[in-house]
Amino acid sequence: MDLKFIEVKGGFLQPVSNEENIILERVKGYDGPLPKAVLDDREQELARNLVKRGLLTRFVYEGNLCFVLNDLEELWES
Repeated sequence: MDLKFIEVKGGFLQPVSNEENIILERVKGYDGPLPKAVLDDREQELARNLVKRGLLTRFVYEGNLCFVLNDLEELWES
């Protein structure tokens, strides 16, 4: 499994799988906050785990649960 390492605020490194990286790219490329409803069940679970690890933020926007990318710095791939 290929991993990327992403730095979150505070200098902590988080390994990110290819599957998780796809979710991060979807959130990053979406025009505005990404609604949870556009994600399938597996993607919602991945997004929830990314929130726990500090890579995404989850909040209610215009009545919808949404995700946005936190300030991150991509460091390297292994």
